[in-house]
Amino acid sequence: FPIQEMCLCLALEGRDVIGQAMTGTGKTLGFGLPLIQRIAAPASEDYAELPEAAQNKPQGLIVCPTRELALQVATDIEQAGAGLGIRVLSIYGGRAYEPQIDALRAGIDVVVGTPGRIIDLAGRGDLDLSHVRELVLALLCRAADGGEGARPPPFVSRGLAGAPCVVVAVA
Repeated sequence: FPIQEMCLCLALEGRDVIGQAMTGTGKTLGFGLPLIQRIAAPASEDYAELPEAAQNKPQGLIVCPTRELALQVATDIEQAGAGLGIRVLSIYGGRAYEPQIDALRAGIDVVVGTPGRIIDLAGRGDLDLSHVRELVLALLCRAADGGEGARPPPFVSRGLAGAPCVVVAVA
């Protein structure tokens, strides 16, 4: 798939990437596989070398415009990272906070969520974004083209500025 060919090498190097592709062309694995490879999996030696404060905290954050896309992406990332023990959580509005908070407290490696719920949980102190090493913004084409919703969510400019960023526009 062209989007994977374009994204994989650059994202694995930790470079910022902007890509756009139609639905069903492999975008999720194009950004998801590098994210999985670049974070420390719980069973890896790299994980044991993380500061204790960073263990069990999200290292990857994928922001999706809708809960449906967040659920789909979380499922794909979970399947792709299963062999490494990567723990993935989808967070979005319209469901109770408690199961999401309980999962965050138990330990999560990758959070996939909608901006509103990410902002809510981070604002409440339940979602610690200070250890995020990889950031993916999955946007609708309208937002990627500079239209409505083009401004990144506030948590992107606060504390995540150093994380490599992949921006994927969903056509």
